[in-house]
Amino acid sequence: MSLPLLLNSEVLDVYHDEDNAWLYLDWKGPQEVERVQAACRHITTFLAKLGIRKALNDNTHITQTSWELVKWVAYDYLPEAGQAGLDYVAWVQSPSPSCRAHVDLMGYFVGQKPHVAIFSDMAAAYAWLSSVAVLEPANQQSGQHH
Repeated sequence: MSLPLLLNSEVLDVYHDEDNAWLYLDWKGPQEVERVQAACRHITTFLAKLGIRKALNDNTHITQTSWELVKWVAYDYLPEAGQAGLDYVAWVQSPSPSCRAHVDLMGYFVGQKPHVAIFSDMAAAYAWLSSVAVLEPANQQSGQHH
């Protein structure tokens, strides 16, 4: 299994899981808005540069977050990531009850792209993300341009 480290920051380590063709996002510690926003800018760059369409978003090492941050991710960042090509996110929740409550609420605000599925354990998230098929854009599926 090849997992090159693309980014190491105070709030996030980003790995490129080449075997599965997705980003593994290992969030850690207290999540502060400015640091998370900076990390998300890096994620967007990796999505576009590598053509990544899936992400395994691991929150098991997060110790603190806020409703404001979760709202920013749902309303602002996820749509941006979708525009950068992200189709599917398997979101593994933090064991912290307060962090879990914020992420549970986020599910009501996320639009269609990317599709976000929230999990309590890594194995289920990994299995789901492995099972979803990434479809090519419609104009590339048939080889015809509309």
